[in-house]
Parts: sequence; C-alpha cells; structure tokens
Amino acid sequence: METAPIIRDAVAGDLEELVDTLSDSFTYDPMFNWLFPTTQLYPYFFRMLIRDVYLARGIIHIEEQGRAAALWLPPEQRLRLAPRLRILRFGLKLLYQHGVRPVWRVLRQGYIFAEHHPQEPHYYLQFIGCCRSEQGRGIGSALLKQGLRICDERGMPAYLECSNPRNVPLYERHGFMVTGQQAVGKNGPMAWFMWRDPR
Repeated sequence: METAPIIRDAVAGDLEELVDTLSDSFTYDPMFNWLFPTTQLYPYFFRMLIRDVYLARGIIHIEEQGRAAALWLPPEQRLRLAPRLRILRFGLKLLYQHGVRPVWRVLRQGYIFAEHHPQEPHYYLQFIGCCRSEQGRGIGSALLKQGLRICDERGMPAYLECSNPRNVPLYERHGFMVTGQQAVGKNGPMAWFMWRDPR
C-alpha cells in the first residue's frame, strides 16, 4: 500500500527540481505544444517564471520526492511576469529560433487569458503538474488539496486556466466550476477558465 504523498513548501534550493518536474509534466500539454515549437524551451520558461515570480512572491508546493509541483499567486500579489529584460530575451529566443508564429501565439494566448482573468481577489493557480511516470497515483490531488486548504482557511476563492480537457473533471471534483472556454487561435487549443468559491 502506497503512503500518502507528502507536500511541502518549496525553497530556492528546489529550483532545478521544480523546473524538471513541471517541464516533464507539460511535455504533451496541448497549450504548451501549440505555443512553443520545441519542449527544449520549457525549462527556460519555467526557470524564469519560478525564479523571478514565484520564489519572490508566490506560493510553491512540491511533493517531497519531487514528483509534482504547483505554483500559486496569492490575492495580494498582482499577476506580473518576469522582469521585462528576461521576457524580451525569451521572445527574441523564440523569434530567432522559430520565427514570428510562436511569438504571435504567445501574445494571443496572453491576451485571451487576461480577458478572462477575474478582477475579484482570489488565489491563482497558474501551474500544477505531475511527472508523467507518476500520474494517476493521487499526487496531483494531494497537491491541489494543499493549496485549496489555504484558500478555505482564508475564505478566498481560487481561479485557474485549464489547457488539457482530461484535467477538467479533476478540478471539478475539487470544487471548481467552468466559467468560460475559448480556443486561443484559429485551429488552436481550447482553454477552460475555472473558478472555485471557498468552502
């Protein structure tokens, strides 16, 4: 019988493990596959986001063995990406290696997500992922419960964007409701926008 996953707060020393875990978990994500022409860009993206945003002012949960991770932004923190210079470098890397199409797709996806993002204060679950070899063992659910416990203790709602239709039922089982859905471009993947009131 497997023991229940142990979830803890991540620290700066977990950076590379977080990058590896999230990069692996999003390998076949429809949105990431549409945005970025190669999975080799995933570690660069997650390292930039974790180092510059979530270690500085977010909430990061990691499963003790590094099998899963979640990135939350509390309501007192506004949604801002990494410093502009790093974003610019990432955009130039995309442009140089793959042309203008992925840059346009990133901008399009950002615009649509911003349109749907609620104004009401909430906890924002931007990314949650489990290593592909460990999926289906309840680790993602344990990770999700850890974050939602904080939301409920503070009486705050939670919000996320789901880019994989297989995950919608998981979030619904934990109290999220679909408030909207939209394709992010012509022949692009669908995104589900989900909200959960506190319990």
